[in-house]
Amino acid sequence: MAGEWWKGLYHIAICDDDKLFVEYIKKIIIQVEGDTAHTLKFYEFYSGEELLLHIEDNIQYDLLILDMFLGGMDGNETAIHFRQRHPYTTLVFCSGVCQPTVQSFKVSPFRYLLKSDPETLFLDEVSEILKEVKRNARELFLVGHYRNGTVRVRLKNILYIENAKRGSRAVVSADCKEAEFEGRILLDEKLKVLSERYEELVFAHNSYVVNIDHVENVNNHELLLDNGEKLSVSRTYQKSFRLAFTKNLAKKYM
Repeated sequence: MAGEWWKGLYHIAICDDDKLFVEYIKKIIIQVEGDTAHTLKFYEFYSGEELLLHIEDNIQYDLLILDMFLGGMDGNETAIHFRQRHPYTTLVFCSGVCQPTVQSFKVSPFRYLLKSDPETLFLDEVSEILKEVKRNARELFLVGHYRNGTVRVRLKNILYIENAKRGSRAVVSADCKEAEFEGRILLDEKLKVLSERYEELVFAHNSYVVNIDHVENVNNHELLLDNGEKLSVSRTYQKSFRLAFTKNLAKKYM
């Protein structure tokens, strides 16, 4: 899942060395979103170093509001390190005077907030920011492991998932952010659980399920993925896999 939006909970990190602004932006977000007891959980940090030291890998942050001018590590450098651990968090830069730079675009910020803007403009901007977070939340994610860290994997970036000694292992597209984890990310769930949870994941063999959205073609014994890789289809699953492929193909052109 993407964060805990399905439970109605927003994980929002704010990193700014001005405590008054932290309280102000919290007030604006609360004003836009409403009931904080059920929908908002804030995490406050007052330097880039503090953010990177204390931010938790097992929490999927939906939004980070980050000051570009921080004492010590600046916003750009902080964002680069943050993105390595949380690539899909909606990132918003804020500043009293600073305008976007070439370096800041490299971490894919959604918005730049100018602290001197009037409150009416802040309300409009925050409203658009929360809409973007909600759009991201509709993306399906699987939570996996790489070495000693926790990573989120977009379902649409998974080519197939194969059996592993403990759980399973996801194989992803070469052109996605998750590919930096050497193409394979460990999952706790077994294949049967995953295939029941996500209709996109279809058994082609006892040892793997395939993301049907990445299948280009299928015959009785073999399937072709959109990255050019070929996988065998076992006799047990030939009929059901071909049916799933046909249904998915028809859905794309409806």
